[in-house]
Amino acid sequence: MIYRNKIYFLFLVIFSCVCETRIAKTNSYLLDLPVAPFQELISDEEIFKKITGSPRANPISSLILHHTDSKSKEDYLRDSLSSGFLVHFIVGKDGKYYGWNTNPYLVVKAVPMMDNISLHISVEGKEEAILQNKKQLEATGKLLKRLSSDLDIPFTNQSINSKSGVFTHIQAKKKYGNFVDLNECGSEKILKEIFLNFDGKYFTEENWEGRFERDWVLRREKKNKDIPEPDFDRGRGITAQAKIELTELEKDEQGFTPENFRLKYVFKQKIKPECIVLHFTAISSFLVSQETLERRKLAASIMVDKDAKGYQLLDSLDDMAQAATGTNQNCIQIEIVGKNMEELLANERQTQKVAKLVRELADKYNVPLNNHKIEELKGIYSHTQAKKKYGGSIALYGKDFDPGEPYMKKIIESIGGVYSPEKDWYNRGSDDWIMLNAEFQP
Repeated sequence: MIYRNKIYFLFLVIFSCVCETRIAKTNSYLLDLPVAPFQELISDEEIFKKITGSPRANPISSLILHHTDSKSKEDYLRDSLSSGFLVHFIVGKDGKYYGWNTNPYLVVKAVPMMDNISLHISVEGKEEAILQNKKQLEATGKLLKRLSSDLDIPFTNQSINSKSGVFTHIQAKKKYGNFVDLNECGSEKILKEIFLNFDGKYFTEENWEGRFERDWVLRREKKNKDIPEPDFDRGRGITAQAKIELTELEKDEQGFTPENFRLKYVFKQKIKPECIVLHFTAISSFLVSQETLERRKLAASIMVDKDAKGYQLLDSLDDMAQAATGTNQNCIQIEIVGKNMEELLANERQTQKVAKLVRELADKYNVPLNNHKIEELKGIYSHTQAKKKYGGSIALYGKDFDPGEPYMKKIIESIGGVYSPEKDWYNRGSDDWIMLNAEFQP
């Protein structure tokens, strides 16, 4: 035990020395890259008291590139501070550097999943203007290259999985989430140009390490429309189904889903249904929606057509669907055929069918008639709410997008439930959401 303690103590000493060395090296940029304090940009001292930065427990292993887009560096900094965020450096249009106090080692909040190991650098202006501003581009490249060299950070964007390299905020958003919106941030074009001029190794999105794996918050799927039949082990033409138990679902004379309306799918596991998630297909055709689910190897439990007829797609409602990351393990997933929320709201017959179906499912599985706390997975939720909490979709955008919160309000309240708007969702103001609830983020 004494020997093990000595080894552990030696490890702590070595680790501490490495951290201290990297802290010292981080500050060395001040020798030949002068940085003006952020206070030169805005004079309101009170706003700076909102964010002080915190000591860093881990060595810096990545640099995250942002840009201010249409905001001036002054407005960008003010909006960041007002929303609880901050970057370490801003590179002005004139190539001048601005920074947080005199110590960039402090942790500030900009990309919550990576802040503990990152420095954040923002470039003033829109993408195209920055690309034309050679002085600003050179200054940005010089800063990134210097920090990368001082901190032994690979001058490449290949592997954000390793959290070691130089990345744009948009790449970090796609991998780890914790963003306000998915606007282009940092600009891949800007990073590519900097790598070209400063001997970096740039990788396009298709070549980012592990980009097509399912653990990205914003998924990207390989374009492959041809899925061989053996990929499916359940559904239409493959397996028998149990008789339909719900009165609100269509049945043939024997009590089964009509064969053409069933779904081919890959069986994952059985579930104990305790919640319901509503989606819209974004396609105005049942058959095309069915084909799209099969092509993407996804599965919903039920689909309600535009003619107000509902069909059980899976052999059994306790077969796990694959439609909403974070909720599949115990939720009934209902797809509603319609191009957008407006089309859904205009189809009163379909809406009434969905309401009756949700109520019947809620009664059958004892599902609470509210959407307050998605963490409990006991309620009636929109795919929007699931996406904002858990991610795992190829489409993450907008505020009310799947199937639309006004639609959810109409469904839940029509069956006597209690609808909570987004601001009242449980713990919505915390960082424990893929899509943060804030006005602005660097």
